[in-house]
Amino acid sequence: MLSRKDFAVFLVLQLIAIVWAGAVFRIFDSRLLAGAMAGTYFTGFGLYMLYRLMRAPNTRKYLSLYPLLIHVFVISLPMMAFRFYQYQASFEEVKIWGLEGPVFHRLSTTVFSILIVATIVDLIRSRTASAR
Repeated sequence: MLSRKDFAVFLVLQLIAIVWAGAVFRIFDSRLLAGAMAGTYFTGFGLYMLYRLMRAPNTRKYLSLYPLLIHVFVISLPMMAFRFYQYQASFEEVKIWGLEGPVFHRLSTTVFSILIVATIVDLIRSRTASAR
């Protein structure tokens, strides 16, 4: 069973992702480099979180598992792969699963927001379970 600490760490990693992405896009002139740095973090913490969830008993009971799978395998990894495959195009011209880059990014923001909410729900559930 994952603990409150696990879900608190997951939540902190998610919040750091938001700050990190904003920072690298402000610091670096190269949008491709900034995207690589942000995407690597999003994918890395997503894989870490997935690793921890998959090692827990009754993995399917965790609400965060479902948006996390979408975040890692439908959003983060494909966004990086499609972006680098089309590295010469501007992000507005990049197509990811047939969607233009900015449209796909809005979808990714929605999925990420759902992941944060699911993590908070799991954190609250873990606090309730540990109080028993």
